[in-house]
Amino acid sequence: MSCCKDKMETIEMHSCCSPQDTVQNAAETMRKSGCGCAPVVEDEKNRRLVGVVTERDVCHGVATDDRRPSEIPVKEIMRPASACCGVDESIEEARRKLDTHQATSLPVVDKAGCCCGTISSRHLMET
Repeated sequence: MSCCKDKMETIEMHSCCSPQDTVQNAAETMRKSGCGCAPVVEDEKNRRLVGVVTERDVCHGVATDDRRPSEIPVKEIMRPASACCGVDESIEEARRKLDTHQATSLPVVDKAGCCCGTISSRHLMET
């Protein structure tokens, strides 16, 4: 049975953001990485996942309220860290989480809870 580590895309720190970053920064991060989510990490050293911000979060948390993305911290619109997949979780579980969280991409964490990649509906179509 295939698991998330077999299908995930490895992530670099520049594809993550912190809770204090602005939503504008998170949107730029997603655009540059080509991923529909930006993992929100505690700090650059350990990359412990504390949440995730998705394209949908940006739309719902900014555009619908007519707010400026450069003035909103990510922590106001991010989803909890539970909106992620573990490296050893099955592909079926990843699909379920994507559906549950109405997302196209989610972070993947290692056993220590540190962000190590992302998995998307595009990755899962190849399965």
